[in-house]
Amino acid sequence: MRIVHVVRMWPTNSDPQHGSFIKAHVIATQKLGHDIRVVSLGPTPLKDEEISNYHSNTLKGPIGWRTKLNLVKKAIHDLNGCDMLHIHGGSADTAYILIRLKSKYGKSLKYAVTEHQSHWFYGAPLGAKVTAKLADLRSAVSPALSEIIKKNGKTTFIPNILQKPTESSIKKIYKRKEKNHRDFLFVGDIVDTIKGISGILKAWEIHSNTFKKDKLTIVGDGPDKQKLKNRFCDLGRLEWKGRFEVHEVHEEMFKNDILIVNSKIETFSMVIGEALERGMYVICSPCKGPQGVYPKCDSLNFRKSFLYNELANFMSEAKRPSEPIFLDDFRENKIMLILENWYSS
Repeated sequence: MRIVHVVRMWPTNSDPQHGSFIKAHVIATQKLGHDIRVVSLGPTPLKDEEISNYHSNTLKGPIGWRTKLNLVKKAIHDLNGCDMLHIHGGSADTAYILIRLKSKYGKSLKYAVTEHQSHWFYGAPLGAKVTAKLADLRSAVSPALSEIIKKNGKTTFIPNILQKPTESSIKKIYKRKEKNHRDFLFVGDIVDTIKGISGILKAWEIHSNTFKKDKLTIVGDGPDKQKLKNRFCDLGRLEWKGRFEVHEVHEEMFKNDILIVNSKIETFSMVIGEALERGMYVICSPCKGPQGVYPKCDSLNFRKSFLYNELANFMSEAKRPSEPIFLDDFRENKIMLILENWYSS
């Protein structure tokens, strides 16, 4: 099958993790033997010799839609035709592209859309709804997201792909040194309204006054980082680290005991699965998405509220887990099979 993937997020030079979960799905379709091209509608993508990527710094809004459409047409031309256009994240521009291509190719070209965006939980833009409505196939990365999108047609839950830790790295879990304190970790974009980092720091202010040996590490970068560092400059045993590549995040997880997720909304939360598989205990806010994705286990605790006082209580009671939780249903070979069945349907 000839497939053109239209993506909004893709790894960039400044952020190698940007859209890495989308890239994993795209690579899975390539490994199935399909001939693929990728059209990036977001920031300039990181060059990849294995994947043909089409990108142009287009203007925002309707002025840039024609340029985006032409990129898709070029990818289709270079493939000598196309059987499936797979959109990752719908919006007004993809709705425009779908309408124009339907008028040109009719039913000879099929359309799929996979949604990763959390905006569906509080009101997706009209373009995203139109894209979902016009698509032949719809999927979402969590059952909660699927439940909302299915109003536009049957929607399949297709999880993100998690790479199993290597045997050598798993040994690091059991070699963690015995210590008389706990190491807490946050990983994510430093965008406070989405990730709730100020709530973590307020909880840390309470926690660190009682547990004077515990430590907190924050990994990530974003527009609110300096503002938060200035606001909470008096907090002790707090370390700010920059943006890490995926393998560096995993190494950091082996060094820490407890992951904190304080997001208002998450669709899947890759970081939770990565932490569980690396033997971490996870404290998560009651955000939609992850609660339907991950199995119930002693290492994963969802709070009942978003109050930082409650988070401080959970932190005080958190224990270091003794065993990793392996999530084999999210392996590449399993997702490849789901994708193939989804396409053929």
